[in-house]
Amino acid sequence: MKYAVIYQSRSGNTRLIAERIYQTLDTSEKELIDLDITSEVPKADVYFVGFGVHDYFCSIHVLNALDQITSGRIGLFATCGYLPAEQYKANLEKRLDVWMPEGVDYLGMFLCQGKVEADQKKKMIEQLPDREKELKHMFKIGKTHPDQEDLEEAEDFAMAILEKIEGLA
Repeated sequence: MKYAVIYQSRSGNTRLIAERIYQTLDTSEKELIDLDITSEVPKADVYFVGFGVHDYFCSIHVLNALDQITSGRIGLFATCGYLPAEQYKANLEKRLDVWMPEGVDYLGMFLCQGKVEADQKKKMIEQLPDREKELKHMFKIGKTHPDQEDLEEAEDFAMAILEKIEGLA
């Protein structure tokens, strides 16, 4: 089985998660693709597609990558500045659902907090001025993320996907 770990990471947060997922895959049949270096998506049986959440969604580069996937299975992973609540993840998955390629099996999503860049902090506070205190607290908590626990949870997510695939085979 061939695997592709595809990601875009503006701040480096998602790259850390992508690298951990890639390392978890115990096979030589795998590729790690940075969408900021290449937009070409290789053929694979299983795709892990990751991105940083900016403006409550992923970038057009990630959507273009999803558009190139015509078969196989997909697991998503993302980092965000917000504390990752299940409802936030569910809303994100719902928005992404319309972009999921037809005929591809969706295997779930991993979401964790990432540190927020200075320009993004300012933008978020400008968009939500009444929540400035809450946002600053969230930024303080997030400045160490993704941390070791997040990386271990990403590894657990990848292992769960692999187990799910084995059960489907």
